[in-house]
Amino acid sequence: AYQSFLDEAALAAGKDPIDFRLELLAATPTAAASAGGRPGMVASRMADVLKVVRERSGWDNRKSLPKGIGMGVAFYFSHSGYFAEVAKVKVEQNGSWRVLKVWCVGDIGSQIINPINAQNQAQGSIVDGISEMHQKITFDKGRTTQSNFYDMPLLRMDYAPQIDVHFHVTNNPPTGLGEPALPPVLPAVANAIYAATTKRIRTLPVAQSELRWT
Repeated sequence: AYQSFLDEAALAAGKDPIDFRLELLAATPTAAASAGGRPGMVASRMADVLKVVRERSGWDNRKSLPKGIGMGVAFYFSHSGYFAEVAKVKVEQNGSWRVLKVWCVGDIGSQIINPINAQNQAQGSIVDGISEMHQKITFDKGRTTQSNFYDMPLLRMDYAPQIDVHFHVTNNPPTGLGEPALPPVLPAVANAIYAATTKRIRTLPVAQSELRWT
C-alpha cells in the first residue's frame, strides 16, 4: 500500500516515480535504531539501490514501450536489507496479464554469503510475491475452502518472468536477505499495471475483469 501510494503521489506531483522517491529519501533524517534494537533504514543506501535498478532496467526509456506494457518501481527495507525492484508487465486487452521481467537490486552489505543461494533467495522471493497477487483464501463455516496449491496456485515455470538479480556491495556488515526481496515486487507489478492500463490495483488478488482496456 505504501509503495503504491507513493506512485499515486508522484503522478499527482507530475514527477517521475523514481525521482520522487529519491527526493523523499534525500529529505529523510538519519535513521535511529528500531524498537527491536536493529538499526533503522539509512536513506542514502536505499537511494543507491534505486539508482542502480534505474540504470539496469533501462527505466528512462520506458516511454517507448507499446500500449499494454508498463514498468513500475518499489523499494523495501527489512532485516537491515535494502531492496529496490522494477517490474515490466504486459496486460492484454481482455485483462489477462503477466510479468515479463523483474530487475532486483539489493544492498546486504560487504559480503554476499553463499552467492548461489543468495540469488535463489531473491529469485524465489520474487516468484512467491507475484504468486500472491493471484492467490486468495476464502472461508465457509469457519473452514478454508482452499485445500491445496491447485486451489491457491504458485507461479508455474511457463508463467514466471525473467529475473535479473544484482547485489550492490557496500562497506557495511552482511545483513538479511530472504524477506526484504519479496514485498517490493507486489507494488512494482501493481504500478507497472497502472503504467500499462491506467488502472490502479487496490485489492488482491488481481482480477482479469478489472484490467480490460481498449
